[in-house]
Amino acid sequence: MTTLLQGTAIAASVLITILVIQLIRKRLLSEEYSILWFVTSLVLLLLAIDRHFIDRLAALIGVAYPPSLLLLGSIFAGFVLAMHFSVALSRLAEQNKRLAQEVALLRLEIERITKPNDSDGSTPTSSAPPPSTPTA
Repeated sequence: MTTLLQGTAIAASVLITILVIQLIRKRLLSEEYSILWFVTSLVLLLLAIDRHFIDRLAALIGVAYPPSLLLLGSIFAGFVLAMHFSVALSRLAEQNKRLAQEVALLRLEIERITKPNDSDGSTPTSSAPPPSTPTA
């Protein structure tokens, strides 16, 4: 790795870290997801600073061709990220369904209160208790 390439890689990892910090400060990125990006920038920084780190790690694990270890690591990281986002998406879908059901119940209750139920035009009083909100 040339010195220019090494400097560029170090600068890129530092810029990723600065970008993540700015996104957290602006509340565009939650702390939960920022950890993933901090780890990514730390790994990039480690690979950029120590040119032979991947060679030593491949020899330790027993991988014959060190660049294939980068591919394996990338595939594993992508799998973990996809699994994490699948869990988060499932949780959000369940919350969305629950909220839609609560809105429907509230809309029904409002219609029951505001619409007259008999011909004399009087509005009924609601005897049913308001729907309870589930705890998350």
